[in-house]
Amino acid sequence: MIFPDGWDSDEVKRMCGEKTDKYTLGACSVRWAYILAIIGILDALILSFLAFVLGNRQDSLMAEELKAENKGGGDFNTDAHRNDDVKTQE
Repeated sequence: MIFPDGWDSDEVKRMCGEKTDKYTLGACSVRWAYILAIIGILDALILSFLAFVLGNRQDSLMAEELKAENKGGGDFNTDAHRNDDVKTQE
């Protein structure tokens, strides 16, 4: 761990007392830092999983909509190619 290298500095000794040493915190404590770091990691994991699941769900919904549009209105791409062929013939 890197953080203990700073516990024996003068500023930390002034804030946490003279009992602080390289690996001893004295009167200070690191309470919320670990808890917030763990919550942040869990939050990132949950949100990335949620984004992946919802992204895949949206892709499948979009595919169903495109299939329904192709059945009802004809194929748009073939109409566009026909228009290009008419322009080139002129």
